Amino acid sequence: MSYEEIMSYKDIIVYLDASDLNEPRVETAIKIAKQHRAKLIGVDISTAAAFEGDKRERAEAIQDTFEKMVRRAGLEAECRVAGRSAETALELFSHCADLIVSSQPHTDSAHLAAATVPKDVLLTAGVPMLILPVGWEAKETIGRSILLAWNFSRESTRALHDSMPMLARAERVTLFVFDAGFDPHSSEVLDVVAHLRRHGIKVTVEGWRDTGEVDAIDAMFASLDREETDLIVAGAYGHSPLWESLFGGVSEELLHNITMPVVMSH
Repeated sequence: MSYEEIMSYKDIIVYLDASDLNEPRVETAIKIAKQHRAKLIGVDISTAAAFEGDKRERAEAIQDTFEKMVRRAGLEAECRVAGRSAETALELFSHCADLIVSSQPHTDSAHLAAATVPKDVLLTAGVPMLILPVGWEAKETIGRSILLAWNFSRESTRALHDSMPMLARAERVTLFVFDAGFDPHSSEVLDVVAHLRRHGIKVTVEGWRDTGEVDAIDAMFASLDREETDLIVAGAYGHSPLWESLFGGVSEELLHNITMPVVMSH
C-alpha cells in the first residue's frame, strides 16, 4: 500500500438538507471523496419543518438527488436518514467517519436542518469537519493551497494531524503562527516544519507576533494570499464554546467567515 493510500480519508460524511446549499456541498464532498477513493455517506438531517413548507418537494427528493449525483461520479456511497428530531453526534452518524462535510447555517434555511450542525457536532463527534461558507460554489477549488493555523495548542495539533490527508495532497501549505514570541527560526516552529516535511509536505512559514493589538483572525486574513489560499485548517474552541459565544473568539469567527472554507478539529 502506497503512502498516499495510507494518508487518505476512507469514510466521508456529507450532511444533506433541503436548502439551496445542498447540491454545492454534495458536489464538493464528491470531489474530495474521489481524490481519496473514499466511501461517501450522505446523511439526511432534515427537520420536520422541511416537510411543511415550500421546500417539501426538495426534502422528499433528498435521497434521490444524492444517489443520482454519486452514481454519475462513480463513487461507493450510501444514504442514511438521521431522523427529524436527531440531535446528537451518534444520531447523526458522525463517529465512524474520517471527515464530515457541512455548511454554515443560512438564516433563511437553518430551520430545515438539525440545529446541532455544524457547531455541536464539531464539538462532540471527535471528527474533523469541513465547513463551507454560505454562497459556496462547487466549481471553486479547495485544498490546493492551504493555510494551517498554528498556536502550539492541543486544538491546533489535533487539526494538523486530522488534516494530514489534505495537507499531503496540497500544492502549497503555509504554516501561519500567531504567538507572542513568534520567531520563524525558533526550534518550536522548526520542529513543526520538520514534522510536516517528513510527511512529504512542502511548507512555508508565515507568522504574526501577538502584541494584543490585532486579534488572530485579523492577522491571519491580513497575511494569507487571497488569490491563492483556498482552505484554512484550524483547531476549534481552545476556550469553552460559551466563553467564545459571549466574548468572541477565533473559532466563532472562523465558523461564520463568509469567504473561505475551513477544516476545524476539536
